[in-house]
Parts: sequence; C-alpha cells; structure tokens
Amino acid sequence: MPSAVEEFLRYEGPLNTASLRYTTEPIDVGGVTIPRHGLVAVALTSANRDDAHFPDATRLDITRTPTGHLAFGHGIHYCVGAPLARLEGRIAFTALLDRFPEIHLACDEGDLRWRGTMFRELQALPVWFSATP
Repeated sequence: MPSAVEEFLRYEGPLNTASLRYTTEPIDVGGVTIPRHGLVAVALTSANRDDAHFPDATRLDITRTPTGHLAFGHGIHYCVGAPLARLEGRIAFTALLDRFPEIHLACDEGDLRWRGTMFRELQALPVWFSATP
C-alpha cells in the first residue's frame, strides 16, 4: 500500500501548481531567460509526469516505487503535513479495499470532471462495488 499511495500522489497529486515564486536574479530555464523579479509558476502536475524522471510517466502503475515526486512540494516549501497525509491515505485505501474488494470505476475515465485550479478535486467519483460478507 505505501508504494500505491506514493504512485497515486505522483499521478494525481493534490495540487496542480505550487505557490507563485519570483526570481531574485536572471535565470536560464530550458533556453529561456527569466529576468530578475520574474514571476514563476511551478507546474507540479507536469513535473510529476516527466518521462525523464519517471519511466512511462503518463501511466498509473501502483507497482512502481516513485521517488522524487512533488505532490507535497520540495525544500523549504515542503508540506509539513505530508507524513500524516500519507498515513491517512494508507489507512483509508486499506480499509476501503478490505471492505469493498470488488470496487471499480463506474464510468469511462475520460468522463471524470475535475474542479479547482490550484487544488485538484473530482466533482464526483462514481464507483461500482460489492461488500465482503
């Protein structure tokens, strides 16, 4: 379950972008110079789908052991609640699968709708399930 939770965080993390940053000096990123005091938006979703860091990055693979994802930020901006969120995820998914081992999506993945710009959340998650006796 720990690897699955990490992969869920990498694949569909809770944030699309980090809080805005400003450069303190000119910096060259990918052949583009961002001037001093330039506004920078860090696209976490894009970074977590980088094939250079995560092989076959656009595929959800719960057997993968993802390391270095940015779902909780990085450095001084790293989420202080990350260990608790990971623990909650492990407990919740374990309990859900113990109770409903035959759970699956009740619509096409392409029909899922997201809301929010900074935080990611589904409008609804329709599922089919059967409970264990």
